[in-house]
This record gives sequence, structure tokens and C-alpha cells, in this order.
Amino acid sequence: MGGECSECRKWEEEIYWTHFQAVQFFQFLSGRFDQQLAIPKKFSSNLREKLAESVALKGPSGATWTVGLTTSGDTLLLKEGWKKFVEDHSLEEDDVLIFRYNGNSLFDVLMFDHRSLCEKEASYFVKKCGHLELESGCPTKKGPGTFEVMDDSSQDAVGSTPSKKLKKHDTWTSLPVAKRPEANARTRREAINAEKISGSTAWAYPIQYVSKRRSVTEEEKERALQTAHAASTQASFLIVMRPSHVYKGFYLSIPAEWASAHLSRKRHDVILHVGENTWVTKYVKRSSGGGGLASGWKKFAVENFLEESDVCLFELATGTNDALNLDARIFRVVEEVIPPARVTSYPSKGKMSSKYPGRK
Repeated sequence: MGGECSECRKWEEEIYWTHFQAVQFFQFLSGRFDQQLAIPKKFSSNLREKLAESVALKGPSGATWTVGLTTSGDTLLLKEGWKKFVEDHSLEEDDVLIFRYNGNSLFDVLMFDHRSLCEKEASYFVKKCGHLELESGCPTKKGPGTFEVMDDSSQDAVGSTPSKKLKKHDTWTSLPVAKRPEANARTRREAINAEKISGSTAWAYPIQYVSKRRSVTEEEKERALQTAHAASTQASFLIVMRPSHVYKGFYLSIPAEWASAHLSRKRHDVILHVGENTWVTKYVKRSSGGGGLASGWKKFAVENFLEESDVCLFELATGTNDALNLDARIFRVVEEVIPPARVTSYPSKGKMSSKYPGRK
């Protein structure tokens, strides 16, 4: 039993590190944290080959900092440019950072205060120049009656430069009334309230899909299943779609008996055919038996508008490549196809609320 659980854990880790689109780690800030930050060894050992010599760190404000990577022994460190990132966000010892790797050497970073254990509110208003923008109502004072004002129009891109500056001798009274803090404070508040969540914060709340079709009956579900059974053969298998197949997670287990007979390798490309269209997926085998489709399955499910309780029948097909080819037939509970809606859930007033693209 223990061996089987150990094998399961190995399989789960392999799926996580090789097929998840985003992976995360957190780190406490301690010691000389302002000079460099160590990346956990398990994280770096799994992803080192995917990382460039420098990475982009995107703060909650949406601005991005470029930080170089270096090694010390077997430890991977954030080094060159890290101190600037620390200073701009006023990070302190024992603060906690959560890094989410999204691919292409880009990390989204969330920051938590070590006293309150809550997010650092100011991190949502930090700009690369180190100053708050003019519209925030807090221009940087340079001397009696003079201010330096930085335009934020292009500061959320790596290597970008401000397109507008008011240097010394541009006094506060010379600014148009519409640009003064008291005149713009209301606009600023309204913009924040309307935006709710900005910058890189959306990553904290996963994108899923929800059905927009009408309610279905048990009789309709049974009819779809029976129709699929009638079309099945010895060389086929069928699966009733669950939410984890078509709305979230997007991993499709293949029956162990069928997989052991037709999928001998630990990893296998599986090409799914629907008519003239094809989708390339990746089968990953569990050491304890069975396995499933991970990479590529989401694209198949989304582009074919699969819904919960629909039935997919997969049958061996011939192909001219080394991959396993499967003809896929879809038996829908409801014949009328209404694409599921993509949705991102955000916390709102103590509960989760859903925002649909294109809806108000």
C-alpha cells in the first residue's frame, strides 16, 4: 500500500512540474534579503532549463522589474536588479512573497506584511520610477514650490521610459487645474473602484468555464450515455465528462485496462481526430497503472464546447506517425451547442463573484 502511494505521489509531482501552466513558490525574507533571494531548490531543479539568464518580476501594480539569475553552488539566486525591486516595494525582513511562474521567464509576485500577514497595500501603487504618478495626487517634492512629476503611460513594460517629465522650476501653480491632486482625487478613486482588481492580481483567481446551456434532465443524460454505448466497440472506450474534464483542471483519466493494452510507454503523444480536425495531446502514465491526457486536452475540450455529462467515445485509428491516433465522437446531452463562458472568480464583499468577459 505504501509503495503504491509513493508511486502515486511521484506521478502527481511529474504531472505538476511538466504539465501545469503555472507553478508557484513562496519565500520568507530574512538575513541579507535585500542583496539576493534564493529560489527553492525543488523549484529551480525542475524549471532551471526553462529560465533565461534574467527573469521579469511583475508586481501587483502591473509594473515589471528585470532581475538577473546567478548560481551559488547548487542554489539559484535572484541577484542583479533584485535590490531595486526590494527598495521600490519597501520590503522588510520577515515579509512573505509568493512567486507564480507563468512561463517565458515571467513571475507574478504577491507581497505580504510580516506583522499583519495581509497583503502590502502599497505594493499595488508602486511604479518603476520609485515615485507615485501625478494622478495619484502625490507628486514628488523637489524644493519650495517645485515638483518632479513622472508620467505613468508606459512604465508597466520592461525597459520602458517615461514619456513626460516636469522637472525643477515647473512649479505646482503652473500645472493645469485638472492635473492638481484635489481636482483629480475623485477621478482617481472612481478609477480604482471601477477597476477593482488591476495589474497582475488576476492570476490569484483561476480562469475556469461555466455552462450556459439550459438545465438538463437525468433522462437526457442517460440517453446520451446509452447512444454512446451502442456505438462502442472492443477497441474503444468512453468517458462521461465531469467538471474537472471540461470546466476546470482539464485532465482526462484513461481507463487503466485500456491504457495497459494500448499505451505501453510512460509518455505518449495522442492525436485526437474529430472529422478532419486534429488535436495533439500528451498521455502520461502512472507507475501504478493507468494515466491520462494532460497537455493538449484543455484545447480539445474548449474548442469542441464539451459540457458536463456529455459522453466522449474514443476509438483506435490509423495514423502515419508514431503517435497513438484516436477517433473521438461526442454524444451531447443537449444537441444545441452554446459555448461555455470563460470566467475568472474574484473575491467581492466577503464572497466569490464571477466576471464574464463582455458582460456587465
